[in-house]
Amino acid sequence: MKSQMQRVFRLILNMPMTRPSSQERRHKTRNKIPRMIRVRPSEPTPEEFDEILPTINASRNSVYFVPQNGIFELNMRVFVTYPYSTGHGSINQEFLGTVTRVDKLPGNKQGVAVHLLMPIYVGTKETIR
Repeated sequence: MKSQMQRVFRLILNMPMTRPSSQERRHKTRNKIPRMIRVRPSEPTPEEFDEILPTINASRNSVYFVPQNGIFELNMRVFVTYPYSTGHGSINQEFLGTVTRVDKLPGNKQGVAVHLLMPIYVGTKETIR
């Protein structure tokens, strides 16, 4: 019995390590603390929307959220203010983003992943430092 178990352990220890079939595509770690964001279209759409909602998770260059409306489509361009606050002295940084994933969730909801492409600066060069 002992010799048989020893053979099994030797086989397990000598097995080559295999990688999972799908590689992780994320470059930044995810923060699962909800942060408020503001999402609105960057181009005219048949259904105008301007939503302020919490994120499900976020990283430095992407956000994932569940919107109230279900009009998001793959490759749709949006303006995302991240993080968003209405407090005095808040610095609400706006980004141009593109929808990279739309998940169908229970209850006719969507889970939307947006990749933040670049910050949007309003003002002159003197305001960018």
